[in-house]
Amino acid sequence: MPGKCGCVEEGLKPTPSCVDVDIDQISAYLLGWIVGDGGLYKLSYSGGRTEYRVVVTQKDLSTATRCLVPLFESLRSMLNVTSKVRVIPGSTRVEVRVSSKRLYEHFTSLLTRLPEFTESERRLFIAGFYMAEGEKSGRRVRMWNKDIQLLKLIGSWLREFGIEKFSIYLDDKRHGVYVLEIPSRYRHLFFNIWGLETPCDLY
Repeated sequence: MPGKCGCVEEGLKPTPSCVDVDIDQISAYLLGWIVGDGGLYKLSYSGGRTEYRVVVTQKDLSTATRCLVPLFESLRSMLNVTSKVRVIPGSTRVEVRVSSKRLYEHFTSLLTRLPEFTESERRLFIAGFYMAEGEKSGRRVRMWNKDIQLLKLIGSWLREFGIEKFSIYLDDKRHGVYVLEIPSRYRHLFFNIWGLETPCDLY
């Protein structure tokens, strides 16, 4: 189910002026963000009320408003979700939140088939995950998560893309956080995994 992205004014982005956005591509990319620095929550309240939340948190307000919000808006439209995309500022981070059972079930379903992702979906999931939870210094590539099995799965995908050497180890024993680290010699190959653009570059 493709959706049409608006034209991008020439000179603003190193991308084509008009592109087709695929629901699976947006979903895989956003899932990387959610797993990396967000969550899928089913909350129960008194009186039997249940709230389903899809959340991504970020330090950078610009990233939230210029990238994540438009992507969630596009996906919301594609899935006929009526819930609003909310930006909730905090003292140190900003939260992008959609309270929607339909969207919650969409992403939880994707999580169950993560190992069966297509090559394109794998590339975009890695891109979103790195943008959410990766080191941006440029000196080396590192990505953190508490789920070591997830990092091992990503590592198996990296081998498919030609990155043969990486390490996964416990980086923060107190909080149980693991890191996947890629040697500097593979840095350029890593950034070429998703090419010159991601869904965020379409806005």
